[in-house]
Amino acid sequence: MGKKVSLVALVALFLFAVAIPVQAQGQLQDQLVLIQKTNQMYHNGKLYKASQPLTEKKGVTYVAARSIAERLYGKVVYDSKLKEYILTTGQQELRYKAGSTAYTINGASTKLDGAPFVQQGTLMIPLRSLLKPYGMKISSNAEQKKVTLEWTVKPVAAFTVSPATIYAGETEVSYIDKASHPKGLLITDERWEGQASSFDTPGTYKVTRWVQDENGVWSDPFSVNVVVKQPNLPPVANFTTDKNSYKMGEMIHYTDLSTDDENKIKKTEWTNNAKGFFTPGPQTITLKVTDTHGAVGEFSKTIMIEDETLYSKQDFDMLFTEVGDKYQIDGASVLKLPTVSYELSVVGQQTLIRSNSPEHIDEEGIYYSDTATGNVRFLTHNQNNRANPVRIYIIATNENAEEATVTEERVGVGGPAPYVSQTGKAAVGNYLFGRTQPSLNKVIKIPPGESRVVLSKLSDVKLAQDRVVTMYSDVSTSAPIKFSIVVVDADKDVLAELPKLQQLPRDGKHVRGTFHDANRNIHVLDTIGNEPARMILADKVVDTRLSGYDVTTGDIMSNDGNNGAYYVLRLYNVQPHTLIGLNPRGGHYGGAFLVNNKLVYTTTTTILSNANDVGVLYRTGNDVEQVTIAFTPASGSNLPFNLLFLPLPELKY
Repeated sequence: MGKKVSLVALVALFLFAVAIPVQAQGQLQDQLVLIQKTNQMYHNGKLYKASQPLTEKKGVTYVAARSIAERLYGKVVYDSKLKEYILTTGQQELRYKAGSTAYTINGASTKLDGAPFVQQGTLMIPLRSLLKPYGMKISSNAEQKKVTLEWTVKPVAAFTVSPATIYAGETEVSYIDKASHPKGLLITDERWEGQASSFDTPGTYKVTRWVQDENGVWSDPFSVNVVVKQPNLPPVANFTTDKNSYKMGEMIHYTDLSTDDENKIKKTEWTNNAKGFFTPGPQTITLKVTDTHGAVGEFSKTIMIEDETLYSKQDFDMLFTEVGDKYQIDGASVLKLPTVSYELSVVGQQTLIRSNSPEHIDEEGIYYSDTATGNVRFLTHNQNNRANPVRIYIIATNENAEEATVTEERVGVGGPAPYVSQTGKAAVGNYLFGRTQPSLNKVIKIPPGESRVVLSKLSDVKLAQDRVVTMYSDVSTSAPIKFSIVVVDADKDVLAELPKLQQLPRDGKHVRGTFHDANRNIHVLDTIGNEPARMILADKVVDTRLSGYDVTTGDIMSNDGNNGAYYVLRLYNVQPHTLIGLNPRGGHYGGAFLVNNKLVYTTTTTILSNANDVGVLYRTGNDVEQVTIAFTPASGSNLPFNLLFLPLPELKY
């Protein structure tokens, strides 16, 4: 037999049903019944629980903002900067501030009957603040202790206009439908005012839309102001030269005077704008400019080159090639220059871990590992041959009985990029720039027996197939730490995979290993610049290679190229008007140098292609100078290279 229901319970159920009407099917208006001093909310007949009860305070009825926002098919967010609570629904935006009787409705300020407040972590707002924005009708029944709200939920007639920039008589305008209904009803009709597929004259046009839902309810108007601009005018290319006639080898100064009606010149292309010419006769220079819309302007000017020489090509290039740029010489003549002798000294304890073998990533695994302590430098240089994207990780494992730390001091990453010379040059530049800045001082604590990813700037790089990444970095440790260079597919958890991975063998061609005494100082006290001279660096004879071990195999290793070794060259007596340049002797070279603590690339826009190129690093001024040059040989470039010290020609006026 079923349970018996008491007469009192039946009466209570009957009274409850009378008190809380159920919304009839197809009813156009929403109804929300709130029970005084309770958290009960009956929305269209269904019970919901508010986070706080309906509360009366100094004659004002307050409701939980987030709870009623949900019943209005909206939400509440907090703007921590403005310290405002934002209630958004459809086209309505209401902003409240706790303790303030001022609030805004779609940007218009108005006053509240009472100030919102926070009750047990919940924002409470005056119930009547919702009436006007939502067109609500409110009624109350004191006997039944209920407050009833009724309102029509309207569709939202939103739309956007494309493109963002519209030109009179030129641009075809599209209207992107963003209409919606808070209750998910279908949009069945629309009407427009001011809509056009194009606009013939400049100005601001108001376009308004209404939409109707399946119940026949129309939205409020939704308007967008469409700004129509004058038709785009092509940019005007123009330039001047400081003169109209020049001697051969005389510097030409160009001044770009190009203009655009929107000040949006995207590309500037010069043709034949040499700094100087070395054959007599007319020379025509052309400037082409392109704006963001693809419109082009072009201007040409012809100058005359006289049959008289001011500077030879060689002297002109030495004097006027910009620092970070390059000029051409006879590469064979460099080998005839006297050499500057020097001695190397080691400064401080510095361990270099170089992981460059296997250089090509064909499989997941441990590419190198060793235990190191104190100051540790890493050089990694790899290209992904796998079809899957991969990540390269530096894993630090604490095999000690106590907690240890790894402190990241500087990190220079280059790539991902398709060419090894690109990533090597970028990584060296970023690393050297880091040496001009305060240490990162990023401390990573590693409990005993555990592993952590360090130098995450490297593993942040998702390396696609055929792409290269290079990293130079410095860390310090508080105790011996086992470092592992690990490669896994980009979507895998490296620490979970680590126990499964095998130590991979070398590829037999490239270098990996651990090398000590990896900081080198060079002091040159002799006078530099009285005559042309060169200094040989990163070769196998004068500048000896670092020796070390591949600890995974026990093989003795030679650090070919000394990549990862950090050099500081101090020239104590460089004569006035001396050019210091870089001349590659093994092939192409793309790197970077700190010259008196200023970063200089070789070169800023390209690389040194061969032994006939000189990259300009520095020129001394009118006095004897001390010049300091710091560098590490760039991965992906050929070695050795020579530093050239060339007396500059006299300036002519």
